[in-house]
Amino acid sequence: MAATLPSPAPESAVVLMDDNVFALVPAHHYAGIKGNCLVIPRSHYENVLDIPDSLGAEFFRATRRLAQAMRAAFGCEGISTRQHNGAAGNQDVWHYHLHVFPRYTNDGLHAGPKAPYSAEERIELASILRSALR
Repeated sequence: MAATLPSPAPESAVVLMDDNVFALVPAHHYAGIKGNCLVIPRSHYENVLDIPDSLGAEFFRATRRLAQAMRAAFGCEGISTRQHNGAAGNQDVWHYHLHVFPRYTNDGLHAGPKAPYSAEERIELASILRSALR
């Protein structure tokens, strides 16, 4: 089990922190579906081909915790995860990360545009999710 770490600052977009991974509300949302997060390793790994097996359980635990928090906080009907590797796989950030999305029936996630969050939106959504994690 992960050691108890300090909680993210209230003015932060960080939602959770564990020994080797953390999660945050990213700079963008998709198709107007707000509350998405990224699960990210604290150490650098370029993609899924580089990340060690030993981090798998921590990624799964963080993803499951976020999914539970999203359902509690946003009342979403489902959760989707997405991860890209290599240029042909649409990877555009060269540090491994896993997207976690709250989902709703016919929400248009895959067809909708990417749009930026304001800093205030990111902080507010992170605060809501942190509260739902408790």
